[in-house]
Amino acid sequence: MAKPDRNRNITRAVSYDEDGNQRSAGWMVRFNRRGKSYQSFFGDSKHGGEKKSLAAARADRDAKEPKYRMSTPAERLAAMKRRNTSGVIGVRWAERTIKKAKKTYTFLFATAAWTGVKGQRHTAAFSVLKYGKKEAWALACKARDKGVKERMRALKA
Repeated sequence: MAKPDRNRNITRAVSYDEDGNQRSAGWMVRFNRRGKSYQSFFGDSKHGGEKKSLAAARADRDAKEPKYRMSTPAERLAAMKRRNTSGVIGVRWAERTIKKAKKTYTFLFATAAWTGVKGQRHTAAFSVLKYGKKEAWALACKARDKGVKERMRALKA
């Protein structure tokens, strides 16, 4: 198992003037949780050096992070993203174009996508030519629901 990152959500911030001389240096604490962001700067000069400002940044991060709770896997799976145009999470229309000789064929599919138990990406595509538009969409929705339920069962176990 990997060691936890002691400087998680902490980055070094240095600014320079027009002549290339260093103006200020310190550590920046930043994180986003559930649409809310937190940011704070800890300058080396104010805190008595680079090591002390890093310690102050870590202490601040450790104090603030519990107030900004992370989303659970279930909440992330159920969240509708802003760029979703289909109205159903993880299901979309996709076109595939195939060129054979001098002809071009375009096929429409209802495609479902979800993340599996081990974090791998899964997809399932259903042809409109084969199933019809309504049935292809229904099959894609059903495939995604099945995959998401499988993952949720595994996460609970």
